[in-house]
Amino acid sequence: MEDAAVLSVIVVEDSQYFADLTVRILKRSGLKLKSKIVSSKSALLEALKEDRYDIILSDNVMPDFSALSALEIKNNVCSDIPFIIFSEDVSQKDLEEAFRNGCDSYLPKDRIAELPEIVRKVLSTSGHRA
Repeated sequence: MEDAAVLSVIVVEDSQYFADLTVRILKRSGLKLKSKIVSSKSALLEALKEDRYDIILSDNVMPDFSALSALEIKNNVCSDIPFIIFSEDVSQKDLEEAFRNGCDSYLPKDRIAELPEIVRKVLSTSGHRA
């Protein structure tokens, strides 16, 4: 992936603080971003139908849904978009199910400094870039 290209990212997160922090960390790493923050199933579905995204970063525990639900929506609308779970609270069972269903990576929020590297690696290995 070339950093000069604009990366189109959906951040699925109910905490505005963590959503903003996620975008800020990615930008500080040199990635040029166009980001969309969503916090509900309907907002994620609408975003995926309206535009094309390069990657989805999803929290797991949200009031209305989980990363597994977000992954299912992604798989039904545009299964080729890489998907990273970026969350503190994920059971081993849920992670195993997520990876079986197309999740590309998992990163605990307390390792946020590693997020840009994980994003680059996932995009590079998925071959998902224009």
